[in-house]
Amino acid sequence: MYRVNRKNISFFVGSDVEPVMEVPNGATVIFETADCFVDTVKSTKDCFSSYGECLEAIEVPCLNPVAGPVAVQGAMPGNFLEIEILDIKLPDSGVTSYIPRLGMFASSYQLSDDLLPDTRICRIEDNIVYLPTSRGDIKIPVSPMIGTICTSPGKEKIASFKFGAEHLGNVDCKEITSGNKLILPINTKGGLLSMGDVHAVQGDGEISCVAVEIAADVTVKVNVLTMKEAQFESCPQINGDDFIGSIGCHFGNLVSENIKFAYFDLIQRLKNHFGFSTMDAYHLLSQVGEVRVCQVLGNHQAALAKVKKRFIE
Repeated sequence: MYRVNRKNISFFVGSDVEPVMEVPNGATVIFETADCFVDTVKSTKDCFSSYGECLEAIEVPCLNPVAGPVAVQGAMPGNFLEIEILDIKLPDSGVTSYIPRLGMFASSYQLSDDLLPDTRICRIEDNIVYLPTSRGDIKIPVSPMIGTICTSPGKEKIASFKFGAEHLGNVDCKEITSGNKLILPINTKGGLLSMGDVHAVQGDGEISCVAVEIAADVTVKVNVLTMKEAQFESCPQINGDDFIGSIGCHFGNLVSENIKFAYFDLIQRLKNHFGFSTMDAYHLLSQVGEVRVCQVLGNHQAALAKVKKRFIE
């Protein structure tokens, strides 16, 4: 068992970011992640009137630090990394915050010009998140997920809060959780796996730009796969016991375009690896395909298309 200490975080991903350790293929690794605010928001008084003020106050280049990266022995460009998510250990509290001019309504659709910065500390106990409101605490069942997880992009170093089909990144997909397997392209030697931005719970779209943010210990198993083993087409995959899914995450696209990318990828997977014709796959997904809207924030608009395995096996 290998462990990435919470001190080993980065705000960038890329081939020139030095790995904090190298692990053998097939290793189990615990990533100690920091929350998106680098664990600095501790009370309701910790509020920010803008994204810039937030960065200045906590003295970071951007939000969403990632733990790692970890190099995997034998991982080479042209292969794929399977990340089996074994466990997400939650702390006893999380934080959510409203920062003006962030989120879905940071535009002409602004909810209200007089909404003030607001931070809420959410207790987590017995698998329940307690969200404070003016009507008392709302009890929400925990549904932990990894908001940001990626291999290294192949070319330039980029901020950890971005995403892309080449490496995944900050897509905030709720299916990236315990029991499921993520398959990502390897673009540089070692793969350089990083992760962070874990949420105790998050609604579809993460419309305010902030979920219930937590520091967490994430346990994963890593395996290097060939193209044939990965059954990869063009989009990152997240697969579970009862579904397969493709994530449309071309940065800068509208969510409608990324839904198209995800469904196109899923059709190709059904055709090339499950024995369907293109027309069969198109008909089937038109009837039983499912979409998860992951993000709807400015240039960050990602989506998952998935299908239950009982329809294709």
